[in-house]
Amino acid sequence: MNRIRSVVTTGALSCLIAASVAGTEGNAAAKSGAAAGKPGIEARLQRLEDEAEIRRRLQDYMVLLRNRDWDKYILMFSKDADIVMDEGTRHGREDIRNRMAGASERMAKAASGKPVRQSADLLSNVEIRVHGDTAEVSSRFTFLAENDSGQFVVRGSGLYLDSWVREDGEWLIKRRKVAWDLLAGAKPAPAAERK
Repeated sequence: MNRIRSVVTTGALSCLIAASVAGTEGNAAAKSGAAAGKPGIEARLQRLEDEAEIRRRLQDYMVLLRNRDWDKYILMFSKDADIVMDEGTRHGREDIRNRMAGASERMAKAASGKPVRQSADLLSNVEIRVHGDTAEVSSRFTFLAENDSGQFVVRGSGLYLDSWVREDGEWLIKRRKVAWDLLAGAKPAPAAERK
């Protein structure tokens, strides 16, 4: 019986020593990875969580844009945000809200008395590069609409080129450049301007 206890005790002690050595080697590997310039697992996990949150916020943005909910839409932007469009730059939430509400009213008046057509707003090709509490984000927006023949056509498409910032724990758009590259009825830019 004593021999069995001795074997069990020796075996348990061997397991503890092996686990301790493995833990030490694991910590050394983690430290050498950090020393080699690779971010630790916590930093990588945080970056993935940040990217996922920005993607979710982009989806929210498209819903608010589609619903023309300008009061909630402007909360996607930092208080001192800029939105840069062909017509110029808008600065701050209230200026951005006024521009969007005004454009929405003009579009509603233009559509007045015309048949209601189906449409869809799409967002694709999302690329996110997080750097701590800031991020550079690009995405492609595409607006589809039904024409008089009942066919769906691209009414416009382009890129959102964004700078995001984390403020009070929330990711917000700090600067957005709206770069149209396909717009129904617009003349194509000369090749030199498209570069």
